[in-house]
Amino acid sequence: MKHWLLNLILPIVALSIGIGLFLMKQRVVEYEKELASLRRTILADQREIHTLKADWAVLTEPSRLRHLLAQSAVQQIQVKQVVKPDEVALKPVPVPSKKPFEEIKDETPTTEETDVLP
Repeated sequence: MKHWLLNLILPIVALSIGIGLFLMKQRVVEYEKELASLRRTILADQREIHTLKADWAVLTEPSRLRHLLAQSAVQQIQVKQVVKPDEVALKPVPVPSKKPFEEIKDETPTTEETDVLP
């Protein structure tokens, strides 16, 4: 009686293990593809960062900045230009005579305004 039960269970266990190993192998292959893709992305990003650092070093070179500043119309801020907020003279803001959404008169254009020259 034990013999036929063993002959039935053993192939089922072996088949289950085989299917499990196949599925695990497929998952590992997918993970390897994803890892390779991530490594390519990281390498491309590192190259781009390297290029951007080189560009930044060129753009922020002190001699180049001095040259650009000399060419521009920007002047240095003088100490006498800096004032406290209470030293600023405030002027009253003029109030418009009309309310914003009052009726607008119907102004039809004259014939001189609508004539088109040939």
